[in-house]
Amino acid sequence: MDHSTPEALPRKPVSVRPPSIRYLGFDCTSEGRAYRLRVDGTGDPRLVTVTIPNAAFEARKARFQDAPELCFARLQKELLENAELPDGLVLAITATELDQYREAQLRRSPDRKVRALRTWP
Repeated sequence: MDHSTPEALPRKPVSVRPPSIRYLGFDCTSEGRAYRLRVDGTGDPRLVTVTIPNAAFEARKARFQDAPELCFARLQKELLENAELPDGLVLAITATELDQYREAQLRRSPDRKVRALRTWP
């Protein structure tokens, strides 16, 4: 057997790096806070906007300090389903996603239950 041909050489597994996501900031809009994220990976960088409705903040279903992480998690989920998301994609956080995020946070840190249940004066 001739081992000098490319077909006979063992192939190295191709390592595919997951796309990286960068937080670029947010804009306050009439609909809510629009968080700008940049996806870097294969091809050109893509800009994605994830909006959290104002009503979610007013009802205390979303906290300003958690909002970037919530948007990041939503974008990660979308990228797992479709790594080739288009540039300029606009997503909105749903009430279900807010509930799931809050439940996950409470499971992650039991101390937060006490803080989360306090009412503001």
